[in-house]
Amino acid sequence: MRFGDLRRRAVTPRGLRWYFEHNDGRLIGKWSHYFDVYERHFERFRGRSPRVLELGISHGGSLQMWRWYFGPGATIVGIDIEERVAEFDGDGAHVHVGSQSDPAFLAELASRYGPFDVVIDDGSHWYADQLASLHALWDSVTDGGVYLVEDVHTSYIERYDGGLGRDDTFIGETKRLIDEVHGFWHAGDADDMRGTSDDASHWTRTLEAVHVHDSIIVLDRARRERPVRRMTGRPAFDDIYGFPADEMIDESHRAQLASLNRPAARVRRAVRDPRAAWARWRSPQA
Repeated sequence: MRFGDLRRRAVTPRGLRWYFEHNDGRLIGKWSHYFDVYERHFERFRGRSPRVLELGISHGGSLQMWRWYFGPGATIVGIDIEERVAEFDGDGAHVHVGSQSDPAFLAELASRYGPFDVVIDDGSHWYADQLASLHALWDSVTDGGVYLVEDVHTSYIERYDGGLGRDDTFIGETKRLIDEVHGFWHAGDADDMRGTSDDASHWTRTLEAVHVHDSIIVLDRARRERPVRRMTGRPAFDDIYGFPADEMIDESHRAQLASLNRPAARVRRAVRDPRAAWARWRSPQA
């Protein structure tokens, strides 16, 4: 058995909600529906030695929770502007005092501890700070990693300069990021389902998905290429939604159709569906 397997087995099957309800460590404050969101997006990292960065750690209880949840092999890093959090350093986590809107400070952390599999922004909840952290840290998130921003309901709260329909909030930024996910289509031919473009931004090429939950936005990072639409199989009609079928079939599809006409493929189809094989024999053009 490999050491990594031992680490995974060391992680308890109990979840974050159980930990929160039985918490006898430092203070944790969370909205009750957050735990299901965390589990959905973080579970795949459990016991796999992830690198986790949390912005805003309050009384330090969440650092203890992440340590318990992700397992003994995880690297847990926390930051806060409150100088007293320095006393938590070394207690299962690396803790630093600094601002989430300071790109030089975040770059030094990323160089020292990154790249990160999980980034959790539970900092000031002000849009300027949320945006500064995202832009400073996005390229320090691993392919397959997640960037989670919580308490984004502040985008609707006047005290945080928020409001319904405003563009200068993190919810407004999220709407722009949804456009970036579809960036390969921005210069494409709207009348052609194959009309995607190679001209896409860095965000489009690295942002795989945007998940919107009540008060939480989760961004999935992955290396992306221009979408390619393919078809396989034998057309049943002469046209495909009004377009001649022969014009819609590209070279890779023609090669796949040619492979279907090989003797071995014909025999497999006949064994799998004798009735359809008989129909094809009676109508060779089908």
